[in-house]
Amino acid sequence: MKLALAQIDMRLGDIEGTCARIADQAELAARAGANLLCAPVPLFGGMQPTTLVDYPNYENDLVGGLADVARRVEHLGVDCLVPAVVAIEQTPFVEAFLLREGRVLPLRTMFSLRTGRFDVGVWEPAVFDVAGSRVAAVFDLERDMPQLPRGCDVAIYFQMSGFNAYNEETCAVAGVADGHFTEVASQNGVWLACMAPVGAFDETVYTGGSFVMDDSGRVVAYSPCFEEDLLIQEVSRGVIVPALDAHELPRFFREEWIWEALRLHVRDTVQASGRARAALALEGDLPSSLLAVLAVDALGPRNVVGVAFERSDVFTPQQEAQERERMECVRQLAANLNIRLVERSQGDISRWMDRDVPARDAGRLRIGIDALYLADVAHEMDACMLSSLTKTDAALAPAAALSSGASLAADAPFGDVYLTSLEFLARYRMRVSSVLPPSVVTLEAVAERMGLILAHAIMSCREDPVYTERMAQLLATLEPTQIDGALEAHVDRNRVLEELPLYKTSPEGAAILLMLTRRAEMARRALPMIPAVSPRSFGERIWPAMLGWSDLGRHGEEPRTVVDVAREGVKHVESLGEAHSERVRGEILGLLGNLLGLSPEQQEELMSEEGQQRMRENMERFESSLRSMLNSASDGQVPDADAQQAFGSHIRQYPFFSQN
Repeated sequence: MKLALAQIDMRLGDIEGTCARIADQAELAARAGANLLCAPVPLFGGMQPTTLVDYPNYENDLVGGLADVARRVEHLGVDCLVPAVVAIEQTPFVEAFLLREGRVLPLRTMFSLRTGRFDVGVWEPAVFDVAGSRVAAVFDLERDMPQLPRGCDVAIYFQMSGFNAYNEETCAVAGVADGHFTEVASQNGVWLACMAPVGAFDETVYTGGSFVMDDSGRVVAYSPCFEEDLLIQEVSRGVIVPALDAHELPRFFREEWIWEALRLHVRDTVQASGRARAALALEGDLPSSLLAVLAVDALGPRNVVGVAFERSDVFTPQQEAQERERMECVRQLAANLNIRLVERSQGDISRWMDRDVPARDAGRLRIGIDALYLADVAHEMDACMLSSLTKTDAALAPAAALSSGASLAADAPFGDVYLTSLEFLARYRMRVSSVLPPSVVTLEAVAERMGLILAHAIMSCREDPVYTERMAQLLATLEPTQIDGALEAHVDRNRVLEELPLYKTSPEGAAILLMLTRRAEMARRALPMIPAVSPRSFGERIWPAMLGWSDLGRHGEEPRTVVDVAREGVKHVESLGEAHSERVRGEILGLLGNLLGLSPEQQEELMSEEGQQRMRENMERFESSLRSMLNSASDGQVPDADAQQAFGSHIRQYPFFSQN
């Protein structure tokens, strides 16, 4: 059997265009002799379609488009396996559509109907035959691979997880050299084909890198990363075929993969907006300068417009020198990138606002006016806006980013990358070509930008001047790496206050960072689209916007959970049950003692452990004697004297019973 993997990038939800592209790929695969063509999962609805899958006409168009593809490729002799997220009983799940002989076969739904188990929670692999080979569609390696039936020849793994810079497995073939996928294929004794998507689908980014691996865990063919490709490979079960060595496979390098993933996201986002150009503000700092380089890599220099603003709040010779240096840095960057630079000057902000006295909030007004300038240039150039906010901005000061026009932007590529990580991205990009001014790729530039972020964050807590001053003093003592390290542990890894790396040296500073992150939740809701490249983006980490609780630590106490409280409750109920049983037992023994005519001393002795033990022993002997007498009576024998004496002695101890 010949297998074809169509690593294609299409606009999310373009059903007609995607179906036409799949049909074209099927024709190319048929010319190469392929028997089965596979398409990526997120082409139609993405991996987070929300309520789109519940919309009846969307499902109608999806099924109709696939039916058209099935009819178009019927004469080619090639089957198509097209996965898509659909809704079964109002629950989204991934269906595997097999297009064969002009028909559309939803394999997983058909299996549920035949077995009568119409449960989307049953994630059994869909298995079918193609050209004499047994093929299984797999969506979860850990759960589906052990369930493969005997005789399966090849498992086609459809990657669903988007790119995660801290998980090499999300990079498909680039993760093989680090030990991923090999063990799965060799342990199950089947060929493994990974169908990896490529491109951006809303916040999710895929890097491509589809591959085919034989049943011994060796890669025999792969597609390039970050590019479209049609991979065709012969699957020969039990036959040794030429394979690639580990040094021939792509290797994962975090900064390179983050950069390329963000480039794909910018390109696809701008194209999805219906425009070809992008406009961005150039501030002479690291984030805006690096964003300009990323936009040029994604769109080309002719499609990038930079907007620079000459600041009017310059009063001293030192400030004038700094402003000249900043503008020179901006002009140098624009020249290095060969992009168009538009310069704007504000003038007197008080005149802009028609004020009779100088504006005391000139900084806030300047940011807002700069945003208007940028929006006007973008409108004039028919370009979409890009924002240079980082994940540090989104955590501590998203309101300031919104004031600078982030809410009007179509994309914020660095919104899931911390400020201190931008330095490493910049140094990687500088190794490709030295287009960034050296002054922006320094620790001083990072510290200056971090100080500005903290200043904006503290301004949002200006209700109590004394408290604000204390916050400023504490945060000023922290290094940028300490701040981003605490935020990364809290946001990305869900660590509590005591588990933050900053807590040991500055517990108050760590608590303030968590409080600022909590307060900024409402403003984060208005941020533009942010590609997710970390283990946990702010799009996934959503807290109540009106939350009044902040993590202030446990003050040395042991952590408590609901399970711990429940266990304590169970122990308490059990202890109450034992006490209740003891009380009831005492009442019953007291009642029996009164009936038997026992004195209080005898009752107390009877209720003691020694008394109860003796009573159990006497009852055992009494039971044994009674059983012996009954057996003798049934046999027509007269009980011996010892048994009669023992039985009578027991009876005489209890005056209540008749001795007749």
